[in-house]
Amino acid sequence: MVCALGAVLSLLYYWDPTRTAFKRLMPGGDARFEHIPADTASLPVSEWVTIRDAADVRDRRGRLLTRIFGAPTLPRDLMPQRVVRHIEKNPGKHHTCLSPTGPAVVHLLSRMDTIIMRALACEAAYYRRWRNLAGIDELTGYLVKDWYPYSIAYFRPKRGNGRLILYQQGLAATYHDQHRMIEGWVGEGYTVAALNMPGYGDNTCYDQRRYCRGTLMDARFGTKLAMAFLPPVVAVNYAMAEQRFRQIAMIGVSSGAWVTLVSAAIDPRIGVSFPVAGVLPLAMLKGKEESAREIVEGLTDIAGVLDLAVMGADRSGRRQVQIFNRYDRCCFYGPRAAVLAPLLAEAARKLGGRHQVLFDETHARHKISRWAADRIMEAVNGSGTAAP
Repeated sequence: MVCALGAVLSLLYYWDPTRTAFKRLMPGGDARFEHIPADTASLPVSEWVTIRDAADVRDRRGRLLTRIFGAPTLPRDLMPQRVVRHIEKNPGKHHTCLSPTGPAVVHLLSRMDTIIMRALACEAAYYRRWRNLAGIDELTGYLVKDWYPYSIAYFRPKRGNGRLILYQQGLAATYHDQHRMIEGWVGEGYTVAALNMPGYGDNTCYDQRRYCRGTLMDARFGTKLAMAFLPPVVAVNYAMAEQRFRQIAMIGVSSGAWVTLVSAAIDPRIGVSFPVAGVLPLAMLKGKEESAREIVEGLTDIAGVLDLAVMGADRSGRRQVQIFNRYDRCCFYGPRAAVLAPLLAEAARKLGGRHQVLFDETHARHKISRWAADRIMEAVNGSGTAAP
């Protein structure tokens, strides 16, 4: 009886509809989730959009690229130092796996410090029977001696639809936690490049022999900024060398939303971008959100957060959709972004692009929900309620 009662209470607490209701009814919930704070409403947000025309975009983009990569042009010819084809069949020599592998048991049996180190060589075999999967390539490069490599999982469909999705995971997790979402995309014909934040998954020298031996990349790619923003560029370079794509989309959650914001601003090949559960002007950040400053530190003197968003939708055919979890238990919650939506929409419209801000009210977690995933795919495919 006690176990049954506990099960019911757990279901009620973790079920998204009841959890959302709890958040709304909690003390202070109305002020936190339903109203724009007075200190936010009084901010001079209209002054924070300074991109006016295509010349402004070109100037800021060149300056951002110089700050990140040491040159005013995108390194479009830069390819992975090493490519392992069909890693799901032939993972090669790798370090002992830190945690029990496989999607069903890893969160039940592993500590957080091992979950965030899940390695592609340990996990790829669990993906080999995915519907429509032709193979997984691992793309790697050695950035900082004895410290940081990058590793990208490149999922190739048997029957592709000509669309590439870059998926950027945030902190406290790896893209393996999103295996069901990635599996669904591959099943529908999307090519997917999955990326982790620096220091997560295979983006460390934990597996010294596999990732941190041999020739280092050029020193200009070993900076803190390049470590975050180079892998998406390399992923697009590799993908475009493999085949032609009619659409390139980038999706990032939490800290990954900030990488997505900057990547779309500096790389116009990304046609549609989706920062999810993250990204507000620095003056609006509260509590845990403050850690996001580190990701864009050194860039916002060139282009503020709102200008970066506009640069991701700077011409006809380019678009950005920012999605906020209104009842997020962690951060970037509430309706604060509503004061930004009309400014961003108008600035993008003047450049020929489109910018939208959406609020997900279906759950109270820090994640990409089914509702958000549906809105994202509608926009990627140019159909449905979120389409132009």
